[in-house]
Order: sequence, then C-alpha cells, then structure tokens
Amino acid sequence: MTDSLDHDQLALPPVSRREFLSRHVLGLGSVALATLLQQDKLLATPANVPRGPASYDLLPKQPHFAPRAKSMISLFMHGGPAHMELTDPKPELTRLHGKTYQGDIAYSFIKRASKRLLGARWKFRPRGECGTEISELLPNISEVVDDICLIRSMHTGYNGHEVSIRYMHSGIPSVTGRPTLGSWLLYGLGSETDNLPAYMVMTDPGGHPVDGVHNWSNGWMPTLFQGTVLRPKNPRILNLDAPATVRGKVQEHNLSFLAQLNKRHARKHPGENDLEARIASYELAARMQTSAKEALDISQETKATQNMYG
Repeated sequence: MTDSLDHDQLALPPVSRREFLSRHVLGLGSVALATLLQQDKLLATPANVPRGPASYDLLPKQPHFAPRAKSMISLFMHGGPAHMELTDPKPELTRLHGKTYQGDIAYSFIKRASKRLLGARWKFRPRGECGTEISELLPNISEVVDDICLIRSMHTGYNGHEVSIRYMHSGIPSVTGRPTLGSWLLYGLGSETDNLPAYMVMTDPGGHPVDGVHNWSNGWMPTLFQGTVLRPKNPRILNLDAPATVRGKVQEHNLSFLAQLNKRHARKHPGENDLEARIASYELAARMQTSAKEALDISQETKATQNMYG
C-alpha cells in the first residue's frame, strides 16, 4: 500500500524567472509576434475570409513610415567618364599606370583585351568639410560635396556592360524581366497626379542604352508601373495622338463604350488582376492625350526658362 501524498509533495519544484523564460521563450515569442502583427494589421488573411479586389492606381500609398521623398531623379550616365576619373580615386592604380597586370582577368571582349593598367589622368584632392576626394573634372560638384551621399563600396564581379547595367537597375544580372528601380519606387510612393505617368524615362538623343527597354521594365508588376519614354524629339511620346478619323466625339464614344465592356467583363470574371491593371493603363493613356501635351509644351514658359532648355 502506497503512502498518501500531500499537496506540497505533488507540486512542481520552483523555478526561477530566468529558467522559466529559457524553457518557454519560443512560445512567448510567438504570442508576442502575433500580438504585434495584429496591432499593425500585418497578419495574413485566413483562407476562408474573402479578399477584396486588387486595386491598381498611382495614388500615394500609406506606408508603415511616412516618406520624406516625393520623387526621385536618377541620372544614369551611360557611356560617361569612368568613376576612377570622377569620384573614386585609385592611388595604387595611378602608381602602376602603364605597367602590365600580373594576375588573371576574365575578359568580356577577348579581341580587345589588354592587361596594361590605366591610371587616372586627372588629379583628385579633398573637398568640403568632409574631405571627400573629388576630381578636378567636377569643380561645381566639389562645392556641394558636403550635401552629397557618395557610395564607393558597391561593386560587381561582372565586367560586361549589358549584365552590369541589368544588375544595377533590377538587382539580378543573369535574369531579364524583373521590375526595375523606378517601378519599385512608383509602387511604393505612388503619384500625386492621375493624368500623367509617374515613371518617366528621358533617353539620350543617340539612342537607348545597352539592354534597351529592360532598363525601365515593370517586370512581373502591372503595366501601369512601366517607364514611359520621353523622346528628345517630336513626337515626345510615341502613339499619343489618336488617328485623325477617330478624334473628338468619335473617340469619346468609343472609349465610353469600351469602358462599359471592360466593366461588364470584370464583373463576370472577378479576380482577373491582369485585366484590371491593363484597363488602368489604357485609361491613363487616354488621359495623357491632353495632359501630356500641356506638360510638354514649353512655349508658355518665360524666355529665361526657354533659354535654360537650350
């Protein structure tokens, strides 16, 4: 016959707070994470809860943190001077100027390959209070260097133009068809106007850069986030004008009828996100026929402003 056990004998041995947390930290962490996600409305939608229709527009988004930037101007100087001549001095390369490199090099163009080292031909010196070394080729930039964030640590193991440019714009060098930086910025920031494209691409008069339209591709994102090319000569935007036979009231009636058909089709086939995105893109193109011409017309600018355009 076993002896009876009192309550104190059945109780678990006491544990310290540190031991308790060490034993149950994963469970507590999951509870805390779920609470925080619920507060920020970041929990995944359960499978049995109907989701609302996807919305494709360029309205400013409500991010987790209020952005301080409203727009971005990116100057991709394709074919410009090398960074070693402008903002990234290479003292060792300059010291070895004219000598033959003794290591191995993977050439992109074997017939034009050379192992002779070429140092900078212009001098660098510290500029501004920060002391950043800038080339004598950039006297004006040197005056505002304290207001510039200059990144010298970025590099790639590729020395071919096409692959390196793709790497810079989309983040992955070996794959085409990914969204570019401008598409992601537009997706994140949105636009304050719905009559003009928010992602504009101003190309060089000499033609598109290497890799062409892939430099401003929307990738797998809706076509609304693709870059719109602004040409250096007329017509500034291709295919903006409707044919003369369908302009005016005829075009208005056609667009109205097409909108009715699209809405009817969308009601019968809910959830077709590609269709919604394409409709939004076409509607933007229709609004651009008037707004884009007004925005690109510099004849109303002052004489001083027109002189600045050149």
